[in-house]
Amino acid sequence: MKKNERETDETGDDESVVESVVNDVLPGMGSLVKNLRKRSPELDQKIKEKDREIKKRLEEGYSPEPTVTHSVKIRSLVPPGRKVAEERPENKTIEPITDIFNEGDELRVVVEMPGVTREKIRIALIGRSLEISAKEGGKRYKKEIPLPWEGKVSKERYQNGILELVLEQK
Repeated sequence: MKKNERETDETGDDESVVESVVNDVLPGMGSLVKNLRKRSPELDQKIKEKDREIKKRLEEGYSPEPTVTHSVKIRSLVPPGRKVAEERPENKTIEPITDIFNEGDELRVVVEMPGVTREKIRIALIGRSLEISAKEGGKRYKKEIPLPWEGKVSKERYQNGILELVLEQK
């Protein structure tokens, strides 16, 4: 930084880097920062410190690119030498992802059961409860849905692993 620049910086006549950036981002706000600097010695001091820091970084060739370092450490939760019992997914019944939409006198039920054909899906309406289940290959699904009223299936569609039912009140 040249001697003339330092003198204008310290007198406050020259626009600081911070004021310039603020003015670029929010036009007209640089003059507000300048007025605040005149009234608050603490703010003026902070801005001068930031200006010096910014100018130093620019002189040193500061790069805005962050330096990223990383490492990965993996540790088993099972003590060494102990075997983990394998969980067999075919023995496990999965509760399928289900969305229920109340559309006035109808309920639309959308159930995701990938890997199952329509023939293997069982739908049962028992009182105020809807039970959907399926078993095919190693996949087992089961979902029980309480209903606000007794109903019947008025529309049914199954495509690409998604079952859509429309229930209407009896």
